[in-house]
Amino acid sequence: MIKLAMICLVIIPLCMQAQDHDVSFIAMTEGINTVDNEELGRWNLDGKSLIFTRLTKERVGLNIAQFDNAGKMISVGAIPFDAIYNGGGHTLSPDGKHLVFTLCGRQGGMGGCDLYTSELIKGVWTTPKNLGTDVNSAAWDSQPVFGLDGQNIYFASTRTGGFGGTDIWMTRQISPGKWSQPVNVGAGINTINNEGSPYIHFDGRTLYFMRDGTTGLGGYDLYFAQLGINDQWKRAENMGNEINSPADEGGLAIHPDGKTAIITRFTPDRQNDLFQFQLPEKFSSAPLQALNVVVKDMQTHKPVKARLEIYQVEAFDTTRLSQWADDQGKIATPLLRNKSYGVIAEAEGYILYSANLPGENSDVRSLEIKMISLGSAKDQVIVLQNVFFESGSAAILPASVPELKKLLLTLKNNVNMGMEIRGHTDDVGTEKSNLALSEARAKAVYDYLVSGGIEPSRLTYTGMGETQPIADNNTPEGRKQNRRTEFKVIAN
Repeated sequence: MIKLAMICLVIIPLCMQAQDHDVSFIAMTEGINTVDNEELGRWNLDGKSLIFTRLTKERVGLNIAQFDNAGKMISVGAIPFDAIYNGGGHTLSPDGKHLVFTLCGRQGGMGGCDLYTSELIKGVWTTPKNLGTDVNSAAWDSQPVFGLDGQNIYFASTRTGGFGGTDIWMTRQISPGKWSQPVNVGAGINTINNEGSPYIHFDGRTLYFMRDGTTGLGGYDLYFAQLGINDQWKRAENMGNEINSPADEGGLAIHPDGKTAIITRFTPDRQNDLFQFQLPEKFSSAPLQALNVVVKDMQTHKPVKARLEIYQVEAFDTTRLSQWADDQGKIATPLLRNKSYGVIAEAEGYILYSANLPGENSDVRSLEIKMISLGSAKDQVIVLQNVFFESGSAAILPASVPELKKLLLTLKNNVNMGMEIRGHTDDVGTEKSNLALSEARAKAVYDYLVSGGIEPSRLTYTGMGETQPIADNNTPEGRKQNRRTEFKVIAN
């Protein structure tokens, strides 16, 4: 435990003893747990890799275990950094290409323990790089965890400006490699006591952490909190005696299935090992799927380093995430299963791209995005896949706002661009009523853009009614595709 205190928790001892619980804790397989100490396990997005910290007499290092589709371990070994580096207290980005972890007492560091990053390039992890003064302080900074989209990091720190002891802080990526000044996550989470070992679930809205003090069941207990509609954390709740005991609990992480958790605890002989258990239903989350995106230029087929905004259509105001594609135009991100998502892609020199992903109950899904350059955008027709109206009405639904805001921004950033907005319907109803409805819906989008500051002279609108179907009107799916709003670039 001394080494753990130095590298991972420092002032927060993680010492869990066997206790009677309503849940069954099962030791991880041999090869993960050894005669040395193992702790702080973290699954990757597809649940087939587990990264954890191993503490030996010689060093603290990161290890990775690989599993097959049936959940059987097929390999385990150290992550090969430069031999001079020891590391722990780690997190893996959703795309599996970036590690952020803790190094202590390194020459050139900001404080006692700092956050470092390494990138996976062609199968090799790069030499760890200090995140610098944008993130690290002269105090103790450790225990990082990536948020939902890989664009923010939650971590524990003893820096000034907190509520007392160790607090949980958050930093957000401004641009690739550039991070914001950390902000305290607030009084819903932090107290005058010590908070640490944060873990934010892949749903992006549930935070688990450990806290000491006199209000729990004893020692350090596990707590959880939900993100409110106003993006403020609700007051944290103790996870109760199903999880907590008179001993110390911490280091919780959750599998993408939303139900399986991993925890670090002491065995009776004081050996620090990893255990997994099934979360009680009230703490579990919906299972996830991995979305793999490739962004290409429509004409050249070369990768495009685009920025994607992905949001749950049913809860667009609370479930947004933004990510940049890498140099190969690739993005990997988690989605909740059986939920519909809107996808908006933007890149310098390209026209807005829109896609809608209906809910699917699958482990992995893929999306190929072909972006149209501004130079070839004239006369191109782009469907706004995430503009929705009340049934039989031209009233724009709130879920349309993210896409309409992006369209407005596109026009503001390209002052020479003009658009013809077109409305379409399915063939339910009369031809006359459908024509009138389609024109009213096109005008509603026109009015939105004009009210946002776009000169009316740059815009036209027209209704096409049911005259230009793109799918079979005899099926619900086909009719949904035919009920669409699109725009044609008429000037650029």
